[in-house]
Amino acid sequence: MPLTQDNLLQDIPEKSRRDFPRIVNRLLGQTFLYQDVDGDKDDYYFIHRHRAAFESVLALTGFNLLHDDYHRIFQVVSEYSYSRARYKLDESLMIVVLRKLYEDKTEHLSLASDPVVTIGEVREEYRTITGKERDLGMGQYETLLRRLRALMIVVLRKLYEDKTEHLSLASDPVVTIGEVREEYRTITGKERDLGMGQYETLLRRLRAIGLIDTIDGRNIDVRDAEARLRLRGSVRLILPIQSATELEAWLRKYRAGESEPDSEEE
Repeated sequence: MPLTQDNLLQDIPEKSRRDFPRIVNRLLGQTFLYQDVDGDKDDYYFIHRHRAAFESVLALTGFNLLHDDYHRIFQVVSEYSYSRARYKLDESLMIVVLRKLYEDKTEHLSLASDPVVTIGEVREEYRTITGKERDLGMGQYETLLRRLRALMIVVLRKLYEDKTEHLSLASDPVVTIGEVREEYRTITGKERDLGMGQYETLLRRLRAIGLIDTIDGRNIDVRDAEARLRLRGSVRLILPIQSATELEAWLRKYRAGESEPDSEEE
């Protein structure tokens, strides 16, 4: 049987096939596709529904479609080195800093058991706590939950099995700018810190990729040591480091490389 578009996309409805090449290109051109980002959501669900077709098409060209089930993130990774992003050393170091902070924070968050509730349960608990039989109006609920979602306190989930909307109490780790700077000095072993301009450039770059975000959605102010950053689950996926052991090995290699020029000069 000849390999044709109809064969590859036979399980996708005719009207939806026009979106397939656009979404494939987006996967290749965008590092991550998130379920909880409004601009990504429709394409995320499209990929999830037709995952087998995407996997087949991408595999033909040497790419693997990966999915983080917990954080609901799609990512495409090349089996070859041609299409991989190249990060500067300071960018890689900052990613490792964020990854280390993420791992440290999640030990205390118990992410695997973050609570998920239905909208109905929220409304019932609201009536119970307030002692009022009269419920809030739909518009009031919508305004309140949108506000909490903007603050990263809750994340709206639509589960595939029953199409019911759920709220996941967001538990992505949150760190301060001060903690990021302290961890950078710890990891690099250097007392001298990066300049404010360097921090601002690095963190803006990593925010654009989707690894971090501010709690209130505003610009990152690196001069405010107490300003908080939300670390997204994708910070664990961006580098080919899968375990704490690999992370430590990477750091040892970096530190050894940094110490060699000094020893030669002495």
